[in-house]
Amino acid sequence: MAAAGCLVLAACGGGGHHPAASPRAKPPAASAAAEPSGGAGAVAAITANWKTVFNGKAPIPERLALAQDGAQLTSFIEKEAKTPLGQTASGSTATVSSVTITSAAQATVHYDVLLLGTPLLKNQAGVAVYEDGVWKVGIATVCGLANLAFSSSGSQLPAVCRK
Repeated sequence: MAAAGCLVLAACGGGGHHPAASPRAKPPAASAAAEPSGGAGAVAAITANWKTVFNGKAPIPERLALAQDGAQLTSFIEKEAKTPLGQTASGSTATVSSVTITSAAQATVHYDVLLLGTPLLKNQAGVAVYEDGVWKVGIATVCGLANLAFSSSGSQLPAVCRK
C-alpha cells in the first residue's frame, strides 16, 4: 500500500528536485481564461488535470499546481521523490472512467491508478474542486489516499492531512 500512497499523491518520480510551486501557480495546461465550471469543458479539464497529477513523469511543480493545497504538500512530495519507491513511481499514470459535476465548485471522479500500465488501485472515487478557475484534485482525495499508505496519526502523512 505504500506504493499506492506514493503514486496517488504525485509524490514520486518526475524529474527529481524542482523549486516549490507557489500557491497561485497556474498549471501549464490552463490558459489565461478560467477552465469551464460545468458541462463537457469542465469534464475534459478535470480529466486532463487528474491525469497530470497522477503522471509520475510530469514535473512536480505542475502536479502540485493541480492539487488543492498543493503548496502545503511540497515538502512531503519532495521527500518522497528521493526514496527508492519514489523513483519507481515515475511510471505511474491514471485513467478516469467518469466525472460527475455535483456543483459549480465540486465534482466526483472515478479513476484507476496504474504503475507501468498495471492497475495498482482500481475503481477509486475522488473529489475535484474548482479553485481560482482551475479544477484540482481535492485535498480530501489526497489525504484519503495517503491514509491508505500511512497511519492517519503517523508523522509520515503530509501535515495538511493530520488535521
